Amino acid sequence: MWRERLYGGYVRYWLPVALVLFLTGMFWVGDRSLYHKLYYASLAFPTLVVLATCTARFTFLRREPLFLLVLIFSAYVILSLAWAVGKIDFSKIKHPLYIVMLILAVAALAEHDMRRLIQVVGLAGVAAALSAVITMILYFKVSGPPSRLEGFGALYNPLLTSHVYGFFAALWLAAFMSSSRVWAGKLIMLMTLVLLLFFTGSRTPFMALGVCFVWLVVMVADRRIVWLLMLAAISTGLGLWFFGAELLARGLSYRPLIWAETWRQIMPALWFGHGYDTSIDIFVPGLNRLLADPHNLTLGVIYQTGLFGGLMWLAIYLYGFLQSWKMRRSGLVLISSTLLMYGFVAGMTEGSSFMSRPKEHWFLIWIPIAIHLAVLRKVSIKHKATKKETVAAG
Repeated sequence: MWRERLYGGYVRYWLPVALVLFLTGMFWVGDRSLYHKLYYASLAFPTLVVLATCTARFTFLRREPLFLLVLIFSAYVILSLAWAVGKIDFSKIKHPLYIVMLILAVAALAEHDMRRLIQVVGLAGVAAALSAVITMILYFKVSGPPSRLEGFGALYNPLLTSHVYGFFAALWLAAFMSSSRVWAGKLIMLMTLVLLLFFTGSRTPFMALGVCFVWLVVMVADRRIVWLLMLAAISTGLGLWFFGAELLARGLSYRPLIWAETWRQIMPALWFGHGYDTSIDIFVPGLNRLLADPHNLTLGVIYQTGLFGGLMWLAIYLYGFLQSWKMRRSGLVLISSTLLMYGFVAGMTEGSSFMSRPKEHWFLIWIPIAIHLAVLRKVSIKHKATKKETVAAG
């Protein structure tokens, strides 16, 4: 049947290539608008076509709580446009659709062949490490080192660049702890990415990676902790030795004052928020300029969607972390939950664009959620099958 052939070609041949292009596109696409078009043409639109023609293939997600939580949150965000301040931009309705297409694509590939998804993410991780090397060479030899590494390709801002490379650093950190296979290669890629993060001058990824260290210590709880602590001590020591003065000199970068002012502006619309995509102006004494960003994704969610939206947002992460704890013996869950933790913590000190077109923030929010959802489903099915076999044998 033509529908079966269409779906088979989609998951076997198209999706792996499209996901690699999407995960690595920031490194080699020269403009962010081209990155958007790359995602639409290679992943979002084909997934939408397959969804429309092979709907039954995606019905398994109706039983996945994490997917349902994302859908409920997305629906509420769109509903909040009804009370948003100013003219309603109906084009924003497409943003949740882009996100759902990513989740469907990752879930479909994992459902068909989990090993292929692992290979895709691993290949993207290798590409990220190679890109980090090339970026650092260009940083020193071509343009000369500026005060902070800004990035190349579609990456142009030190902090946003650190989001993408930090995601892959968290990936290799968790992969290093999940399995001893090819440990030297994993360690080299991790340290390469960490070195680039130091050159960006951003402290957000190091705070997030530090929490990931703690998360892995709690999740692993065996002799691997010794290796993890040694790795943390060496990385911290070298970082402080070479970059400590620059990283620590900026203090808290006015974050407490920014958050306090954001919360003050949240209060008039505490329960339901000011509406999706409502802008915010924050004046901080000492900076002498207006900021349009609360520098905290969760506060950004609450400002636009209120406490109701904030609780939905936190429910996504709470469910993801609780399920991770239940399945912590799985190396795949160890990796996917670390990516989720990295994104959540990194978003506590930066950002407000929680639902947008594909860009750097997706590496903090939606890509980790998509991978974690796919991993939780496959591991949970495997555990249930093993339990049934044990009961039957008993």
